[in-house]
Amino acid sequence: MSSNYEVSVPEGADVGTSVVQVLATDLDSGLHGEVHYLILKDASEDYQFFTIEPETGIISTRASFDREKRASYLIEVQSQDSSDSARPGVHGQPNTDTAYVRIFVSDVNDNTPAFPWSVYEVSIDEDRDVGSPVVTATAHDEDEGANAKLRYQITSGNVKGVFDVEPEVGTVFIAQPLDYEQEQRYELRLVASDGKWENHTLIIISVINKNDEAPVFTQNEYQGSVLEELTDLPVLVLKVSATDPDQAADQNAINYTLHGQGASSEFSINENTGEISTNKRLDREKRSTWRFLVLATDESGEGLTGFADVIIKVRDVNDNAPLFLCVLDGCFMGHVPEDSPADTPVMEMTAVDLDDPKAGMNAVLTYSIIQNVQNEINLNLFSIDSVSGTIYTVLGSLDREKEEKYLVVVEARDGGGLTGTGTATILVTDVNDHAPVFLQRIYTAFVSENASINTEVAVVSAVDRDEGENAMVMFSIIDGDNDRKFSIETDEVNNCGFIRLRKRIDFEKPHERVFNLTVKAEDMDFFSIAHCVIYVEDSNDHAPVFYPKFYEVAGLGEDAPVGTKVVQVSAVDLDSGLNGRFSFHLLNKSDPGGQFSVASDGWVMVAGLLDHETVTQYQLTVIATDMGQPPLTGSATVLVTLQDVNDNGPEFEAHYNPVVWENTASPQVIQMNETSTLLYAKDRDTAVNGAPFSFHLLSDFDSLTNFNLQDFHNGSALLTALRTFDREVQKVFYLPILITDSGIPPMSSTNTLTVNIGDQNDHPHSAGYMECLIYSYDGIFPMTVLGQVHAPDDDDWDHKIYQFEGKTSRYFILNDNSGLLTIKEGTPPGTYNIRVRVIDGVWPDVVSTVKVIVKEIKDDALHNAGSIRIKDITPEEFISQSPEKQSKYYQMKKLLSEIISVQLENVHIFSVLNSASQTQGVDVWFAVYGPPYYKAEKLNGNVAASRAWLENILDINITQIGIDECVTANCTHSSGCISKNEQTHMPTITTAGSVSLVSVTVLSRALCGCAARESPHLSCSSYQTNPCLNGGTCLDTDLGYRCKCSANFHGPDCQQTKHSFRGHGYAWFPPLKPCFESRISLEFITEVADGLLLYHGPVARGHPGLREDFLALELSGGVPSLTVSHSSGELFLQLSRKVNVADRRWHNIKIIHDGKKVKLILDHCVNVSVRGDDSVVKKISQMDLSACEASEETVGTQSLARLFSGHQPLQLGGVKKTLPYLDSQRLFRGFVGCIRNVIVDSQVYDLEHPAESLNSAPGCVLTDEMCQRGGMASCGVHGKCVGGWDFFRCDCSPGYAGPACEKALPEWAFGRDSWIHYEPRSILSTHSTQIQLMVRTRISHSTLLSLASADGNGYIRLEVVEGFFSVNFSLGDKNHSLRMRTLHINNGQWVLLTMERYNNEFTLRVNSGGGDQEVTSVLGTKRWFEMDWTSIVLGNRLPNHSESNFQGCMRDVQLNGQPLLVESKSAEFGLILRRQGVTMGCYSSACSSQPCYSPFLCVDLWRKYECRCPAGKVEVTDNLTGLRHCTSSPCGHWTCRNGGTCVAQSQDKIICQCPEGYKGRWCEISQVKAGRPVGLSSGSILAISMCLLVFLALLVSYTVWSQWGSSGFRKGGIYHIPEERESWEDVRENVFNYNEEGGGECDQNAYDIDELKKPLHTISHFSLRAAAPLSRTPTDPKINSLPKHAHQKQSPSAVTSVPDFKEYVSQIIWDADNDLQSLPADSIHFYCLEGQCSLAGSLSSLDSTCADEDLNYDCLQEWGSKFDKLKELYKVSNEHL
Repeated sequence: MSSNYEVSVPEGADVGTSVVQVLATDLDSGLHGEVHYLILKDASEDYQFFTIEPETGIISTRASFDREKRASYLIEVQSQDSSDSARPGVHGQPNTDTAYVRIFVSDVNDNTPAFPWSVYEVSIDEDRDVGSPVVTATAHDEDEGANAKLRYQITSGNVKGVFDVEPEVGTVFIAQPLDYEQEQRYELRLVASDGKWENHTLIIISVINKNDEAPVFTQNEYQGSVLEELTDLPVLVLKVSATDPDQAADQNAINYTLHGQGASSEFSINENTGEISTNKRLDREKRSTWRFLVLATDESGEGLTGFADVIIKVRDVNDNAPLFLCVLDGCFMGHVPEDSPADTPVMEMTAVDLDDPKAGMNAVLTYSIIQNVQNEINLNLFSIDSVSGTIYTVLGSLDREKEEKYLVVVEARDGGGLTGTGTATILVTDVNDHAPVFLQRIYTAFVSENASINTEVAVVSAVDRDEGENAMVMFSIIDGDNDRKFSIETDEVNNCGFIRLRKRIDFEKPHERVFNLTVKAEDMDFFSIAHCVIYVEDSNDHAPVFYPKFYEVAGLGEDAPVGTKVVQVSAVDLDSGLNGRFSFHLLNKSDPGGQFSVASDGWVMVAGLLDHETVTQYQLTVIATDMGQPPLTGSATVLVTLQDVNDNGPEFEAHYNPVVWENTASPQVIQMNETSTLLYAKDRDTAVNGAPFSFHLLSDFDSLTNFNLQDFHNGSALLTALRTFDREVQKVFYLPILITDSGIPPMSSTNTLTVNIGDQNDHPHSAGYMECLIYSYDGIFPMTVLGQVHAPDDDDWDHKIYQFEGKTSRYFILNDNSGLLTIKEGTPPGTYNIRVRVIDGVWPDVVSTVKVIVKEIKDDALHNAGSIRIKDITPEEFISQSPEKQSKYYQMKKLLSEIISVQLENVHIFSVLNSASQTQGVDVWFAVYGPPYYKAEKLNGNVAASRAWLENILDINITQIGIDECVTANCTHSSGCISKNEQTHMPTITTAGSVSLVSVTVLSRALCGCAARESPHLSCSSYQTNPCLNGGTCLDTDLGYRCKCSANFHGPDCQQTKHSFRGHGYAWFPPLKPCFESRISLEFITEVADGLLLYHGPVARGHPGLREDFLALELSGGVPSLTVSHSSGELFLQLSRKVNVADRRWHNIKIIHDGKKVKLILDHCVNVSVRGDDSVVKKISQMDLSACEASEETVGTQSLARLFSGHQPLQLGGVKKTLPYLDSQRLFRGFVGCIRNVIVDSQVYDLEHPAESLNSAPGCVLTDEMCQRGGMASCGVHGKCVGGWDFFRCDCSPGYAGPACEKALPEWAFGRDSWIHYEPRSILSTHSTQIQLMVRTRISHSTLLSLASADGNGYIRLEVVEGFFSVNFSLGDKNHSLRMRTLHINNGQWVLLTMERYNNEFTLRVNSGGGDQEVTSVLGTKRWFEMDWTSIVLGNRLPNHSESNFQGCMRDVQLNGQPLLVESKSAEFGLILRRQGVTMGCYSSACSSQPCYSPFLCVDLWRKYECRCPAGKVEVTDNLTGLRHCTSSPCGHWTCRNGGTCVAQSQDKIICQCPEGYKGRWCEISQVKAGRPVGLSSGSILAISMCLLVFLALLVSYTVWSQWGSSGFRKGGIYHIPEERESWEDVRENVFNYNEEGGGECDQNAYDIDELKKPLHTISHFSLRAAAPLSRTPTDPKINSLPKHAHQKQSPSAVTSVPDFKEYVSQIIWDADNDLQSLPADSIHFYCLEGQCSLAGSLSSLDSTCADEDLNYDCLQEWGSKFDKLKELYKVSNEHL
C-alpha cells in the first residue's frame, strides 16, 4: 500500500466528513495479522483536526475548514498489528508502519467580490480619443481559481453608450466621442460578478469643455480684382468674414492671417476686420492672378483655425509694347532659294504683346518693314503682310554667291500706339550654278620607292562656290597612270582628294621615276581638270659590304700599349647621300671587355690592357652601319692572336694544406698532399716563360729554425720539420717561399705556405651548458640552428659524437657529428631541458645540458612595443653574461619592470639587433604586459623619464627612445617622413658564450612622404588589422574601405573624437608626426580660463645645458597661446587679450606651419567674438586679426616634423607631474573641459584608449549629458547627437534628414542640358562656405554647383575635371583652382563630396576624408573679400550653358547646411527660378536594349553594362574568329582546400584565394604555428589517463555526496523542514529536482547553479561577475567566503516571498565545501575556471603544456593539492630518467 497519501476536502464541509481510507496489509494471519490505525501527534498539531477509525482506517474531519485561512494539512498515520512482534530487536511491541497523509482544502465560492472604493470620481477632456482609458476599478475576490474569476459590466448611467468596460479587467474606456455641449456629467454603475456573487461601485465622470469648433468663413472662396500699375497705395481689394460656432465664443476674438506668395509683401490683411489690401504696385504681365489662403483663428489667434481660398485677379492696362521674342536658336530666320520668283513667301515675323488680349485693342498688332533691303536701282527686295507678318520677295533677282544673308527690320504696333521692332534674318539658299575649280593647275609630290601600299602620296583640292550637295566634289584619275599604280580617295567634307599608292614602285626602273597624272574634279553637273607630277625617290636598300670579309692578325704581343693599330678594314655602300655614308663599331659580344676599338677610317686599335693568360685569341666582329633610315649594316671578322710575354710570377701548383702532427719526433718530412711529399709550382705564362722553377725559404721570425726547404732544381722541393710541436702552444705556421721561373727576364713571386699543426686528443673534455631564449613571432618561425652544444675541450680536432641523453626529442634535431642543435618549425612555447651525451672515443663521456625557452610574441605586443637605440655596443655584448655580472639584457629587463611597475615576467625584450643606422649600436625592442599590453607611448614616455638612470646603471649611451629613422633620413625633397617598422618570421640569432637569443627581426626604415595626407584607402583585406577602430565594421567600396561605426564613435575610422578632463590630469596619446608643411587642429569647450590643451615634448629633465624641443598650446585668462621651443630659440604666439574662449562654447584652434611661418588661428577667423572696453561681447572686424590669428616666422628652416622626431607621447589636458620639464619654473595648469577632433594633417586621433591618463575619460561628460537627456535614440539610426553646453542637435548621415534623421532623401537625375537655378533670399556668408553633395556620375567633365556674383566675375564652382573633384575660385582678378588628383569620382558609384571654405582656405573631401581623400590649400593672396552670391546654379555653370552640364544623379545637396534639392518651387534659403531636365529617381537602363547575345547575361553597372557568363561558366575567346563564348568553369567544389575560394581566370587556369593561415596553389599548405603534433607521447597518455581517473573519482564522489546532501531534509522519503524554518512550508516542495522542476513560481529568473560551486582560483583574464569577488588569492580560500557574497546576483523579484532561502542553501553548500574530510572539494569542475590554481585550460592542454621529457614538470607544483598523485608519479619518472 502507498506510504504517502494526497487528498482534498471542500472548505466548509461538515464535521465528520470522510476524507480518505488508509490501508495497511499484514501477511500474518489471525490476531497477528489484525491491523489497527491511529493518528500520531506532531509538532504542528495537525492531528487534532482529524480522527481515524482504528479498524477501517477511515479518516474523518473533526472541524470545518476555511481555505482562505489555511490551505493544507499534514498528518502521520500509524498502523500496528494486534500482538507483540517476533522480529529481532523488537520486544514487547507490535509491528508498526507509518504513512503520511496530506489533506488539501479545496476552494468553495463563498466570498463576494469587493471594490476598494464605493465611488470613483474622474474628470476627462471632451477631445480625448475614442478608446482612451478613463479609470480602472478592480474588485478583489478571496476565492481562487474559477471562483475568483470576475467579469465587469456597466449597468446604468451610460447615456448613448459613450463608455464601455473591459469585461475581465474593469477598465472603463471611451466608446463614443464626447461632446461637452451635449452632456457634461456621467454617473456609471459598475458591477463585478464571479458568477455567484456580485458587487457594484459608482463611477462619476465629469467632461471638461474644450475649444473644438474652428471658425467658419461666410464663403469657401473669395474673388476680387485690382487694376495693375496703381501708385496710390494701399488699395482695398475685398473683405473676408468668419464666425466661431463654439458656444459662448467671443466673435470679436477672431484673428485673420493671409498666407501664400506675396502675402507679406504685395498684399496684407487686417487681422481684426479681414480687409485685404494691396500694398505694392502690381504688374499683370508678371502675375495676373494671386491665390492666397486666409486663416481665421479664434481665441485671439491662440485657438482653432478655419480657412478659405482668396483669388485676386489683376486687371490690365496697356503698358507693354509688342516684343519679338526669340527663345530658340534659329528663330526669325527665313530661307529662300536664289532663283525664286517674285512674291515668294519667305518667313513669318510674329510679335507678342504681354497685355491682355481680351482688354480692348491693347494686344492687336499691325506689322510693317521700317528698314528694308534694296538692289542696285534702289528697289525694295522684300515686303510684309501687315496682319500676319509674312515676308515676301518683291523681285526675282536674288543671287547667293553675291549676298547670302539679308537683315530686315520689322515694326509691330498695338492698338494703343506702342511699338516694338524685330530683325528678320533671310538666308538665300544655294542652287548648283558653278563648276568646281582646282586650287592649283599643277601639283607636285614625292614618294619613296619603298613606300608601302596605300601610302598617301599627294592631296589635291578643289572649291565649288555652291554649297551643300551642290558643292560636293568627286575626284578621279583619268590619265597618266597606265599601270594603275595610284588611286584617289575623295574627302567629301573638305573637298579634297587623297592620291594613294596602289602598287609597289621601283626607282631602279626608269619609267617609274616620274608620273604625270591627270585628275578630274566634278560635282553633279560640272567638272574641271588638273595635273599632278609625282617624283619617285631612292631608298636605303643597299647595306655596306666589306672587302674582304675576313682579316687575320698573328703575333700581337700581349704587352701592346693602348692605341696600337692592329689592322685596317674597308667597306663599300652602293647607295648615295646619307644612305651611302657609314660608320664602324665593334660588336660588343665579340669584345665584351672592350680591349679593342675601331676608328672612323677602319683602323682596329688596342683600347685596353691585353692578357694572353686570360684570352689568347680574339674573334672581333666589325659592324659598318649606314646613315639611312632605317640604317642597314654589314659585318666583317677580324681574328687577333696574342703573343705571350713573361708577365706572371710562379705560384704553387695546388692549394697545399700540409699538416705536422703534434708530439711527433723531429726531423720529419712534411706531406704536401695525399700523393706527394714534394712541393711543385706552376706559371700562367707559356712553357717558354715557365719551368723549371727554383724555391727558397725566406727568413721570417722563426721559420728557418723550425723548417728546412730543399730545392731539387727540377721544379720540385722538399719541406722538413726540424722540431716537435704542441698545437695548444701554436696552431699554424705561415712560411714565405720565393719561387723563380726560367723566363727571360725571369719572374719571381713570394707564396705563403700554411702549415697546420695537427691536433691529437691529449686533453679531456668537460660537460657544458647553453641557454637559448627564443621569441617566435605569432608562433611562426622556421627551422633554426641554435648553435653547437658546448663541451669545453682544449683539443679542437677531436671527432666528437653527440647523442640525446634519454629519449630523442620531438622538437629538436641534433647533428651527431657537428653537435649543431636545431629547433624545428612550429615548436610550441615552453621551457625545454635537453641533455646531450658527448663522446670523443678517448676520454670519458660527458653530458652537456641545453635549456631552451620558447616564448610567443603576438602582433598585439609588437604593435605596442617600445624601443631603445644604444650607441657603441654590439648585440653580443648586450646579452653576454659572466658569473660575476649579470647581462645588460637581464639588467634592463629588471629596470624596465621597475620603471613600468609590473612583474618581471611581464617584461619581454624580444629583439636585440644591430642598429640600422650608420653608427655602431643595437636596437632593443620590448613589450610590457599589463594586461593588456601597454601602449608604446606609455613605455617610451616612462623610459624617457628614467633615461639618465638607465644610462648610469647599465653604463650605456642611449641615442633614441622610440626608434625613429626619420632623424637621420634625408627627405628634404618630399612632403614628410614616417618611420616604418616591419616584423618578419625569419629570426635573428645572437650568440655570446653560452647564451643565445633568437630575436624577432624588426626592420626599421624611413619612408619619405606625408603619410597622413597621402596614404590611400585600400581594400579591407589589405590591412593586417582592422582599419576600423573600436569595434567598427570594415566595408569595401570602389574608392577603398569605409567604416560602419557603433554609437559614440564619430571619426571616419570609428575614432572616439572626444575626451573629458577634470583638471589636475592628463592623457597620453601617440606622438605627433606632422608633415613638413603641417596643420594641427583641435576643438575644445570650457568655462575655466586657464589650462593646458596640448603638449608635445620631453617628459623628463634632459641633460644639463641641453635645450630640448617642445610645443605647448594653452589657455591663459581665456586667451589661447602657443609656445614652440627648438634649438634655434623660442617662439611665443598669443591672441588678443580681448578674446575669452572660456564661454561654454566649442572653439576651434588651428596651428599651421608652412615652412616659413607658424600661425595660430582661432575659429577659422570666422565669427570670433571679443570683449570691448565696456565688457560687451561683439563680433570682430575684418581687419582686426589679432583676436583670431597670431603668426611669426620661424628661426632657421626646421619644420614642425623636424622639431618633434622620436616617440615622445602627445599629452592632452595637462602633463604628468612626476615628469617635470627641463624648465622647472614653468608650470602647466590642468585643463577642465572637453577636447575633440584632434586632427594632424587630416588624420583624426582616436581618443578612446589613452596610453596613460589621470582625471580624464573618453567622451565629453559636459555635452554628452545633453544628448542623454534628449535621448540618444532621438537621432535615430541615421544620425548622431552633437551636444553643446546647454543644447543638442542631430547631425544626420548623408542622404537623411528630419528632426530625428528619419527621412530618406530622394535621388534626383540630371540629364543632358539640365540644371536648377536659384535666387538667394538673403546674402550668403562671405567668409565661409560649406557645401555637401552626394554624386553619382560617369561624366569626366562637368560643373556640379556654381555660386556667382551679380556681374559674374566672382564665382566658386565645384566641378568634375578629368574625373577628379575640383573647385575653381575667382574674385574677378585671377582664377584659382584646387583639384583632388588621387581619386576618380566618375566611377558610377555614389560618393560624398564636401567643400569647406574659410576665407580663402579651401578643403575638398571625398566620403569621410583623410589621407588621399582630402586636400587643403590656400587659394590666392586676398584673405578677406566681400562678394554677394546672387546666382546659384546646380548641375551647370550658367543657365542654358550646355558645355559643362552635369549628367548623373545627386542627392542631399546642402549649402551652408540648407538643402537645395527640394520638391517645392522654393528652398529655405531662396527661390528656384527655373528647374530644367531634372527628375526624381536615379535609374539605369543599360541592359534594356538586351545588348548581350546568348548565353551571356547583361549585368547593369549603372549606365554601363558588362556581358558575363552565367554562374558556373567562364568566358573564353576563339583564337581564330575572335568571338567570345562561355564554357564550363574549371572550378570544382573541392578544387581549393581548407575553405579557399576558386576563381577561374580562363578555361584552363584558376587561382585559389586562400583563407588566413593557408597557402599554396590549392591552399593545401598550412602555415605551421606553435602547437603539438597529433601523436601523443607516453607521458601525455599517462597524464590524460590520470586526469580521467581523477575526473571519474570526482563524479562518483559528487553522486554520493548529492544523495547524502539531498536526504538531509528527508525522513522516510518525506521532506522535513526544521522548526525554525516553518515559514518555508509552502515552498519546501521547491527543493525537488531543480533541473526538472525549476524553482517554483517565485523563481522567475532561475537560480544559477554555478553560484553554488566553490570558486577555487581567480583567473585574471577570465572575469566572472559572481566568482570574481569570492577569492582574492589562490593561497587563502578563507578570504571573502561565499555566504558573505551569496546575495550579490539575486534579483529582488525572485526572493520577495522567501528572502533568506538562497542564503540558507548557500550556507549549507559552503559548509560542505569547506569540510576537509569531505571529498570532492567541488561537484563537477569547469576545468578552465576551477583548475585548482592550474594554468591549464582543459584536459587536452595538459599535453600542450608539459608532456615530454624536454619539458620541466615543475608546473605540476602549481596545480594544487588535487594533483599530488600526479606530481609524485612524474617526480619518480624524472628520477628514473
